[in-house]
Amino acid sequence: MRIVLFTRTGFHHTYFINRLQERFDVSCVVREGYPQIKKEGAVASLMKYVLKKGGSGEKEDEAFLREFNEKYSAGFRFHRMLKDYLRSPFDLVVERPGVKYVNVQCGDINSSGFASFLRELTPDIIVVLGSSVISPEIISVPSMAMINIHSGLSPYYRGTWSYGWPIVNNEPEYIGVTVHCIDPGIDTGDIIFQTRPPLEPGDDLNSIFLKVISQGVELAAEAMERIIADSVQTYPQPRNIGRLYLTKDFNAAAARLCLSRLEGGIIAGYLARKDEADAAVPLYGCVAPRILG
Repeated sequence: MRIVLFTRTGFHHTYFINRLQERFDVSCVVREGYPQIKKEGAVASLMKYVLKKGGSGEKEDEAFLREFNEKYSAGFRFHRMLKDYLRSPFDLVVERPGVKYVNVQCGDINSSGFASFLRELTPDIIVVLGSSVISPEIISVPSMAMINIHSGLSPYYRGTWSYGWPIVNNEPEYIGVTVHCIDPGIDTGDIIFQTRPPLEPGDDLNSIFLKVISQGVELAAEAMERIIADSVQTYPQPRNIGRLYLTKDFNAAAARLCLSRLEGGIIAGYLARKDEADAAVPLYGCVAPRILG
């Protein structure tokens, strides 16, 4: 059984690699770099601010988003609950004998050269967390399945930051994780498992993400076991419902509203009516949370 992992280079991606390597004989790990942001000259940057609507407000938004990213992305690795939920090392990849570890630039997983490399590996299963959208050519390579961990509940919330947008939209009952087969769409493939994490009134954005990711990795491992045993059951996603959010949709206003709702007790309010709220949102392949803290 040849298993390949596609992921990126963040610490939760490192956890994903180490956790699955503990449970399966992985053949290859592919770590894709993050998108590069082009640097602007000082004059170009100033003109952007002058020409954009909002003037100095735009600078304030940019400063806020830098702070937001430091606290809720880079700062995530220092969260007090990390060791309660991440059951394997998350700082460094534990490299194992016989496993290929390959680093590629953002987007190169869809190149013809990488497709040739992947075919030579003859993978049976590919498991994905956090890569670029994958081309049909790459999707067709594994002999058994290509599955993805999506940090949201498809089809309701697809795309990026799918654990944050439900808070922005005052819909915390849509916080959850989906393990699904990959097709050419964005988080639209047949669902294997879904669950909601065990939220608490004091959860912040980092702890919510931590709970979502940790549940997703455990469910991916269970899905792999069922695929290997030829006992997996899948559920087609309903079409024409839900929302798709892309990176361009995220902005300072959304981030501020998300934090404001969390500070205002949105999670406590949801928990007070959890059974009723959850019942209104049907899940597919629904299972109980695998990690309870």
